[in-house]
Amino acid sequence: MKPEIIVALDFSDFDNAKNIVETLDKEITFYKIGLEAYLSIGEKLIDYLVSKNKKVFLDLKFHDIPNTVKKASLAAAKKGVFMFNLHIQGGYDMMRDTVDAVKSINSDVLIIGVTLLTSLDENYLNQYSINFSSSADYVLHLATIGKDAGLDGVVSSAKETPLIKKHLGKEFITVTPGIRLASNNIDDQKRVVTPKDAKKMGTDFMVIGRPVTQSQDPKNTVKLIKEELNG
Repeated sequence: MKPEIIVALDFSDFDNAKNIVETLDKEITFYKIGLEAYLSIGEKLIDYLVSKNKKVFLDLKFHDIPNTVKKASLAAAKKGVFMFNLHIQGGYDMMRDTVDAVKSINSDVLIIGVTLLTSLDENYLNQYSINFSSSADYVLHLATIGKDAGLDGVVSSAKETPLIKKHLGKEFITVTPGIRLASNNIDDQKRVVTPKDAKKMGTDFMVIGRPVTQSQDPKNTVKLIKEELNG
């Protein structure tokens, strides 16, 4: 079923993260580990999820000189993660070197490029004098470079997904953060959509954090999301 749901485990306490995984049980296979969780409980949490046959999206957004990112990415691949990401703005050589190195030891690991964070919009382009009239055009530009460098897909807003799929092909994966249920507030996100919107726009994976993990009944919330996707 597309899109697959990735639940963001944004916790600094291992037991809190473990409780969510146990509560959701067979409803969820994919989990995201971001900066907060990685720096607090990263190794333990990755090992736990892998032992439970869960698939880990390591969301650390690598952005550094090519050799540093390549070595960090090899370390991620060796930990058994299913998918990790890096910043496309780190440059073509950084991406190409990383793809070549990682795929040579594990061709199944998905390497995803971060285009424009979902907390940013046209104001950011103006402030940084980036010469694109819309965030969608800029995202497509970055995604095109990422595909040329061998990436499997990109992180982007679902609003840009149809554009990316149209120009870069349906096989080029899109991972969509900033998903909110119709009843949620949008917190610190600017470019957000509902699960139903994300499905219509053709995204492959959607990342959902607070709407599930801070819900009174996380398992029921996931079931409601699946009902929305199927209905």
